Amino acid sequence: MTAPPPPPAAVPTAHGVVAGYGRRRVLDGVDLVPEPGRLTCLVGPNGSGKSTLLQTLGRVVPTRGGRVVLDGRDIADWPGPQVARRVALLTQDPQGPGGLRVRELVEQGRHPWVGAFGALRRHDDEAMADAMTAAGVDHLADRRLDELSGGERQRAWIALALAQDTPTLLLDEPTTFLDVAHQLELLRLVRRRCDERGTTVVVVLHDLNQAARFADRVVALHRGAVVADGTPEQVLTPGLLREVFHVEAVVVPDPVTGRPMFVPTGDRRDDA
Repeated sequence: MTAPPPPPAAVPTAHGVVAGYGRRRVLDGVDLVPEPGRLTCLVGPNGSGKSTLLQTLGRVVPTRGGRVVLDGRDIADWPGPQVARRVALLTQDPQGPGGLRVRELVEQGRHPWVGAFGALRRHDDEAMADAMTAAGVDHLADRRLDELSGGERQRAWIALALAQDTPTLLLDEPTTFLDVAHQLELLRLVRRRCDERGTTVVVVLHDLNQAARFADRVVALHRGAVVADGTPEQVLTPGLLREVFHVEAVVVPDPVTGRPMFVPTGDRRDDA
């Protein structure tokens, strides 16, 4: 049996989005239109709304105002499995049953295509194998999640998201728990997904030097609003670090990529 055709290119877009939790408003009229096939990085201080924005794009957090549009329709109007075939979301610190094995976790990434009780086919097995290899957990396939280190578990969840094989990939701080080598491997992987497969990636990162090195576009949020949007050179400036992150820094060219690289020189509060 041949694999089903891929869904049409799908990029969820935010238009005047207002969202929050309980009585707390986190996003206040945010617009974001990710560029198809490009890597967009969301940056900002803690509490600026990065994760909330990502989760509204993935239909995990509902909007209170404005709308998220997917293929011309409000994302709230799409059936869940149809969204899951178009958009994969990896949240911060995802949780799963400790007794689950890595292979069983990654298999869940194929459920949007076969259904929760459907039988896996050859192309599903191949997608899972490719995802586990790409995430570096193929040798852990039969290990239980509760036997793994934090970094190994994180890579298992990344494999699940990759196995979903969607046109759009939303990653919320995916380098959490990873050592430097695995951080770079992951970011190179998502960079290749954009360049070779045309995958649209929106990723939340705290490391501004990594954002500058790998992103096509950087969107900075502060207090629930977009305060800068453009190339790394346009957005990641000493002025932005000073006003948004309260950090003084100098900018020098990255000796490998030529992109901006930041060297912190102090905290604005040091001069207070």
